[in-house]
Amino acid sequence: MTKRLAAVIDIGAITARIKIFEINAKGKPKEIEAVRKFTGLGLRSYKSGVIMPEQVDELCKCLKMFDMKCREYGVSKVFCVATSAFRDASNAEVVIEKVRTRTGFKIRVLDNSMERYYQSVAVQAIYPEFNKMIESGTMMLDIGSGSVQASVYDKSEFVFSQNLVLGSLRISGMLADLENRTTHYDDVLEEFIAQDLDDYHAVEPKGITYKNLIAFSGEMGFIKRLAGYDAMSSCILTKDEFMKTYDYLLKTRPTDLTLHDNIPSTISPLLLPTALIIKNMMEYTNVDSIYMPHASLSDGIIYYYCTKHLGLKTAIDPDGYILSAARHLAKRYRCDKKHIEFVEKIALNIFDATKKASGLGDRDRLLLQVSVILHEVGKFVHARGHSDAAYSVISYTNLMGLNSDELHMCAMVVRLYPRNDPYDSYYYSILPSDQKVIVSKLCSILRIADALDASHKEKAKKISYALKDDKFVINCESSQDMTFESWAFEHRCGLFEDVMGIRPVLKSRREI
Repeated sequence: MTKRLAAVIDIGAITARIKIFEINAKGKPKEIEAVRKFTGLGLRSYKSGVIMPEQVDELCKCLKMFDMKCREYGVSKVFCVATSAFRDASNAEVVIEKVRTRTGFKIRVLDNSMERYYQSVAVQAIYPEFNKMIESGTMMLDIGSGSVQASVYDKSEFVFSQNLVLGSLRISGMLADLENRTTHYDDVLEEFIAQDLDDYHAVEPKGITYKNLIAFSGEMGFIKRLAGYDAMSSCILTKDEFMKTYDYLLKTRPTDLTLHDNIPSTISPLLLPTALIIKNMMEYTNVDSIYMPHASLSDGIIYYYCTKHLGLKTAIDPDGYILSAARHLAKRYRCDKKHIEFVEKIALNIFDATKKASGLGDRDRLLLQVSVILHEVGKFVHARGHSDAAYSVISYTNLMGLNSDELHMCAMVVRLYPRNDPYDSYYYSILPSDQKVIVSKLCSILRIADALDASHKEKAKKISYALKDDKFVINCESSQDMTFESWAFEHRCGLFEDVMGIRPVLKSRREI
């Protein structure tokens, strides 16, 4: 395979940037040029709720410049994404179409989960020792312009992630008028940030001893520069080094940062809110230093693409953390671990054995696995209406790595699988047509997999699967009576036959 060129255009709340990567024969990307232009989309969209026509004009000029850069290099593949400024704009769809017709770029708006997921992929790619780091308590703090994502790792697992509406630009904009009302602006700012962080600490998993804090943001390069480090490098700041930089930001007005430290006027008001968030989390985790990687959303997108499509081998499976987070959520809601593991294995085996007939893909397999892991979380809330309760739990959970449509499909699978005829459900009727097909097929697999452990006693042993003509035969042995499971299977197999076009048959025999 010859080397190829790919580009990622990231339209953020403050800047738009393009990164051009060279991808070698092994699928590993290497950055060869990066260009950034200040657009300030979020400076007004967070307040007004819309992207103004003059901002669209400015963005289109920027994208045309990026297009020239792509043509200059002969880039073969371009990813164009936008984040919180577009997510929060009520006219985002109209703006996307305007941009497409004027520049040819089709902007994909990332929801918060996917934006943070790609950022975490970038950090993991930068640190070869990441696997070693997360053996102990590690917090990853992704400080965006519109919000903050705090993700927790421990014992080599992804444990928890929570989004807080505490972005540096949003904080600065909300509190701008307070700066003129008080001589203790920094105290007011700290109170404002601490209030939301207290809400985070209330839901964060307890009992974790933190050893590492990883913090990054769009403004972090300027904080590193003020601390005496190269803005474009990955570095580790000691607690003393960070506090000196924090104290300097506390005493220095944004206008002076622009005049004396050559920090752009659009960035300078954001540094103190960013530093305050880090300071608060540093005190909470009680760590002695902070990892500050030079990692960007663009890096994460290109690394994910190379891993999934070009055979790049990485130490960490990005999708593994989605499953780890789902398992921790199931544990929090006191699900029957043995039952989940048993049903999960059966469901995945059924999926693999019928993959050609179902037409489902690898991503659908992941959605099935997440659905199985979470199919009983609602029982903690309501024993009789557990599927509806589970839908609510899953819908309001931040499973970093699943976009909003994927998370909703998992929630719908869990909501509909116990129903004899999910087609009659109002919730099914309002699904987009393409999602109806996937949800109904995943529901059908979960229904018969769950039926094989209807008693929660894991009776079935030596299970085998065979696809023969229009029948899907499941053979198993058991030393216990399988009457209940056989009855449950018969009552739950109709949907599978309907959506797959294959009749499932269970054959059980006494284990000798």
